[in-house]
Amino acid sequence: MARFILLGMVALAVARDSTTYDYVIAGAGTAGLLLAVVLSENPNITVCVLEAGADGRHENNITNPERRGTIQHTQYDWQFWTLPQPGLDDNGTLGAQPVPRGKTLGGTSAMNWMIHNTDSRVQLDIWESLLNLTGWNWETISTAYRQSETMYGPPADTSQDFMYNPGDHGGNGYIQSVFQRSVLSLLPQYLNPTLLNAGYRVPADRNGGDAVGGGLLPLAIEPSNYTRSYSGSVYQAAEGRPNLHVRVNSQVTGIKWKRGRHHTTATAAGFKYIDRASGSNSTSHVHGRQIILSAGCIQSSQILELSGVGDPDILTPLGIKPVVNLTNVGFGLRDPPMMNYLPISFDLNVTLSGDEYIQNYIQLENARNMLSDEDYTAASQWLNSTDRIPGLPNAQLSVFKELWFADEPLIEMAWQFQVANVTPYNLIPLSQGTVHINSSDPLAPPAIDPNYNRVMATINGTEVEWDMWFLAKAAQFWETKIATTSPMRDIITSADPPFDLPFDQYYITAKQGTGSSQHLTGGNPMLAREEGGVVDTNLLVYGTSNVRIVDGSVFPYQPSAHPMGLTHALAMRAAQLLQEMPDGGGLTRSLQLPQSNASASATAIFGDVTV
Repeated sequence: MARFILLGMVALAVARDSTTYDYVIAGAGTAGLLLAVVLSENPNITVCVLEAGADGRHENNITNPERRGTIQHTQYDWQFWTLPQPGLDDNGTLGAQPVPRGKTLGGTSAMNWMIHNTDSRVQLDIWESLLNLTGWNWETISTAYRQSETMYGPPADTSQDFMYNPGDHGGNGYIQSVFQRSVLSLLPQYLNPTLLNAGYRVPADRNGGDAVGGGLLPLAIEPSNYTRSYSGSVYQAAEGRPNLHVRVNSQVTGIKWKRGRHHTTATAAGFKYIDRASGSNSTSHVHGRQIILSAGCIQSSQILELSGVGDPDILTPLGIKPVVNLTNVGFGLRDPPMMNYLPISFDLNVTLSGDEYIQNYIQLENARNMLSDEDYTAASQWLNSTDRIPGLPNAQLSVFKELWFADEPLIEMAWQFQVANVTPYNLIPLSQGTVHINSSDPLAPPAIDPNYNRVMATINGTEVEWDMWFLAKAAQFWETKIATTSPMRDIITSADPPFDLPFDQYYITAKQGTGSSQHLTGGNPMLAREEGGVVDTNLLVYGTSNVRIVDGSVFPYQPSAHPMGLTHALAMRAAQLLQEMPDGGGLTRSLQLPQSNASASATAIFGDVTV
């Protein structure tokens, strides 16, 4: 398979507004641009993508993996903020959190930390078995993930540090995956044996259906030139296609509806957008047969509401005429709380090596492995006695209980620094929030409210903030195990926060350091309409005939995996659904890969780092 090498700025194709495309996509982000590339593999299918941001593929802060995340707070970031968050420590902002979102080709996959993994078999089968999302299960979603990926094995001189099964990865997809370039000596020499001695697992490969345990996970990197592999770089392979038109600096402001509605469903004619580069706020239109929102978990809801799809009680006071009464739009926004401000840090009495490049050691654990027997029993009793949580769809409470008692990943401990720091995540918070417009101005930012730590639980007779209690308890339990188990015990000279603090003091310290993980999903979940859903299993917005959503806002519950890999899988699965429709043109090359789609086991050969 040809590798996609960024050659520099190439003129983006444009077309006259009179064209009616087969597909018009709002957002050239993680899902939207990958979807467009796959759909346009059929030369008879026309695709137009509208991207509000500029083309940043020439930016070293995007392409260089060692500079991951550094486009935050720049022109390539929407620079959103949440509303004040009473459930978080003040920290001078009333708890408000930055919400980095990519505003460029590739979207947020141009700024994230490139972790490329997927959920377990149990987690993905729940989509179909528990949530009744027919056709969405381990087989279909994991196959779509592999169809998106080309995985490279590690070079021979580092292969002893990486364990993986090529059959659990893709060999012909657009997204290039590889293990990190150097391995901090702390991880194989001290952490791995400590985890094993403490009763944890260090499995071979967690992409095969069992995600629990610790180890190195792949990164979305093209090894030959050591650059970020993301939908922005994927576009390089399709840029010359005459049937694919990508318009940058083109911000979608709403859906244009067909006139003369005579049916119970609304039909879209296309999108309205403005050219941000021109400095003019004049509105242009682009027309399409199928209208696809891929603007992400913040702005897909915003565009729907600006277009009259949402709760009339929100829309009418803003002077927006309701087109589809769909009160679920913008609900179910989730952001796993993360203890990273500051993370857990260890001082050591040994000198480490292997710190030349970025690190990515991720331990995913179930609740039973991260709580004392007493705490696990008390928390389980509360869950068993809780039938309903205000603001949380019953289906999602059922999912959480299933994952809790099936010993699926709920806590992450992430070693992502070139020093002995580790970040705890509460992967699936019960607290959920909203994203809604508060103005009819399409250029005004929406009101983002993740609602951190708002679910209260009674544990051993004490009322606690559930998400924060679980995170702090798990972090202290794990830190104590690591600091008191050999060989880590023998090299740790101090820990911050101290693991032996009384829990009430540890909790205060943990909460002071907890904020956004920047892994937001939800807002337009794929669920039954009566269960809080916005889209059906064909990703069709309820009450419309041709408006779909393809981005992380449709995830029915928060994944334990970092969201990028599942978002790639979503794009591939959406492409298959669209191509299998009567007028979809049939499956293209990327979707004709064999079911197993085993990697060819190509070995990574790393190119030079561009400074």
